[in-house]
Amino acid sequence: MISIEQAIELAKNKENMSNGGSACFDFGDVVLVKYSDSLRYMKNGEHARSMEEEVMEGINHKADLGVNTPRHIALKRVIEGDYETCYVLQEKCKGTNCTNYSKYGVSFNELVESLKFVLNIPFSHYQKLISDGCLLFEMGYEAKNKNLFYDEDTGFWFIDFLSNDKNNPFDINDITKVFTALRYRIPKPLQITSRMEYDAKVSKEEQSTIDELEFAIKAKTLLAIKSVIPQFKRYEKFFLLHESDAFKAYLVKEKITDKDLLKVTEEDYVVFDELYQTVLDGIIDKIVNKGDTFENIELNEIRNDSLLFNLQKFWQYHKDVSIDPSSFDDEYDYERAVSRDYLQKFIGNVITRLSLMPTNDHIQAFLKQAESYMASVPKTY
Repeated sequence: MISIEQAIELAKNKENMSNGGSACFDFGDVVLVKYSDSLRYMKNGEHARSMEEEVMEGINHKADLGVNTPRHIALKRVIEGDYETCYVLQEKCKGTNCTNYSKYGVSFNELVESLKFVLNIPFSHYQKLISDGCLLFEMGYEAKNKNLFYDEDTGFWFIDFLSNDKNNPFDINDITKVFTALRYRIPKPLQITSRMEYDAKVSKEEQSTIDELEFAIKAKTLLAIKSVIPQFKRYEKFFLLHESDAFKAYLVKEKITDKDLLKVTEEDYVVFDELYQTVLDGIIDKIVNKGDTFENIELNEIRNDSLLFNLQKFWQYHKDVSIDPSSFDDEYDYERAVSRDYLQKFIGNVITRLSLMPTNDHIQAFLKQAESYMASVPKTY
């Protein structure tokens, strides 16, 4: 096998094979990846691709567990003019980069073929995509097509990792980590299909064909999630809340879910309270132990953390909401009113919790910042 020193020298006269990411040079069974950063912007002790040693350790461990990711073989840092470069020699990834599957501006027929290809990917590959993505939770993976390969024999393969947060591994019993992985860290099979131009004209029959294929891919993905994470079934309504009514009806019709996703039940209120408490506990921790300011909590954290579980979306269906949609001429204005109501109630709950806790400087600062806000809005909690 070629050494990393040999690969660095030969790469000077070799074509870059990268699909838009860091430079990459092909040496048969291995590739050399080149990460460069300007010395001008590095502070003392900083390095290009600073976490790469930890990433190498973590990725090789994941490969030992059977995750579809190429092993990292060697690493070398060198100064090249005004840049520090981190070279990584790693196994060549199996399959085809998924940017090659996702083309923009295709015809209707090409789109249908692309959707059929993804739909016909074996279910076991869907399952491994989910299970491998969960195992890679702490590795700083960005779920982009350029970081994903597909091999028709072995399934999806992951490349390009930014960190190795050993203290934050995936926990299948931690619903926050489950939702975070599924929403943000695991690629979705539908994302690798091609697309027509945004203003392309299609007939009703053609649109129906597209919808059916897309629904089938998303349904197959959902079945894979439920087979890998059995307890997910309890929370699937909240995971799917932002989806269209047509897709929810499709799932019910095809018996992908045994719940009526279009109706709210008493069990849903119980799950809502559980997820709401999870978000509330997280916000309290950010204030008490990390000193997060009222402004950041009010503007960002409550919205972002609640969005993970679609709690604000569910709030408009909650039995405790008294806002009448018929009082609004515009659906957007109604949704804003519901969102504002949710936010005010949440802030009220935060203040109540903090007022009952042993105080510290962070709590005092937050409550002081909250006073002017609460004085300026009507109480809805």
